[in-house]
Amino acid sequence: MKILLTSFYDLGKQPKIIAEIADKYSTSHVEFDCIDFSVDNPDLSLDEYDALGIYAPMHTATVLSIEYLRNKKLPDKVFTFGLYGSVLEDFNSSIKHINNIEDGELDTFLGINKNLEFSLKNNIPNRSIFPDISNYAHLVDGRNNLIAGSVETTYGCKHSCTHCPIPITFNGSFKTFSIEKIVNDVSNQVDSGAQHISFNDPDFLNGPVHALKVLEALNSKFPSITYDATIKVEHIIKYQKYFMQLSSLNMIFVISAFETTNDEVLTLLDKKHTNEDLSMAIELSQKANIDIRPTWMPFSPLAKLQDLPNIIKLIESYKLRETVDPIQLTIKLLVPKHSLILDKTAVKKYIGEYDKNSLSYKWAYKHKEVEKLQQLLFESLSNNPDLDDHHQYLDMVNIIEEFSDTKLLSTSEYNFKNVPKLSETWFCCSEPSKIQLDRIKSNTALI
Repeated sequence: MKILLTSFYDLGKQPKIIAEIADKYSTSHVEFDCIDFSVDNPDLSLDEYDALGIYAPMHTATVLSIEYLRNKKLPDKVFTFGLYGSVLEDFNSSIKHINNIEDGELDTFLGINKNLEFSLKNNIPNRSIFPDISNYAHLVDGRNNLIAGSVETTYGCKHSCTHCPIPITFNGSFKTFSIEKIVNDVSNQVDSGAQHISFNDPDFLNGPVHALKVLEALNSKFPSITYDATIKVEHIIKYQKYFMQLSSLNMIFVISAFETTNDEVLTLLDKKHTNEDLSMAIELSQKANIDIRPTWMPFSPLAKLQDLPNIIKLIESYKLRETVDPIQLTIKLLVPKHSLILDKTAVKKYIGEYDKNSLSYKWAYKHKEVEKLQQLLFESLSNNPDLDDHHQYLDMVNIIEEFSDTKLLSTSEYNFKNVPKLSETWFCCSEPSKIQLDRIKSNTALI
């Protein structure tokens, strides 16, 4: 059997799950071709394959896959996997969604047997099937441009944030990968040139003891490698003892989904943190000597006009201009099919019909003036893609000041610093920058 596995975009990272599937079914009876269309775009005849697998980890990747498949003759068997697999199956019922690559669902669908030695917990993915790691995200800080690899310590997530696609699939469960698997996977990437590693876990401190053991093992073997991770505000505060150790283990920045300063919206999103907690998380990160990179989703049905000025006040108060990507100030809530937010009474009357073409539900604002502000901010960013981040930010703050009649910037000079960040600035649950501005001009909500 000849199978084509495809990825269209995975946040600037190698789509590791494709390697896991190829390893699971690596037998003499199965031949795999693996194509990452975010890096390569070969001319293929899809109907030459017995089966086609489509990785759908997020909204835009799913949209891109639909664009690619349109008007093409497909193999008899087409399947999809990833967080948006169910959405792609809804879009095209001939595509089979594989919810769990660990069980026998894909074995049965393809009519093949797995490699009996395969274990997702312990398998070291064969990343040589992907383009060279230098084609993916880099770590940049104004001086250096370092190749960045990626790895996960866990699979799934124990939280149920209502705007996130992960709980739809995992329902509050997660599993850990073995430390041996993680260390060896990182070792292979370091051998390929990686000088920095991103932890791709939905939350690095889902299992805090396991996470620290992993980081300690990696630092012991690779003392010069640096790291970044995503950690919930709730966990930065709850697991302060572990968080304060991260800097000494080469963690140079942490991404944290602040979302908004509006406590009503934070409750709707089931974030388990408040506006007051944001300040505590920032202060802990500064005390720990770790840059915190907040991600925001200011625009949702219950957003208020004052939310944006409040976000800017927080950024200015703690001097976080360098760690907030301007695109984050334009982010709109995405409501995909099966979203947990659909069950929230507070927003039901603002949710419209499902739009099959955009793969999401349309929604309206409770406070109509907020929509105009979002459009102005997005237009400013779209019309000035060549401005550096700092000047994009200043332009957007000026718009917020004028629109809300609120003075937000002080007259004192701001010493803008170069801080480390990934060259790919699209975080989970947010709109992309490069792809958003270059290809998708509709100003729709994306994840």
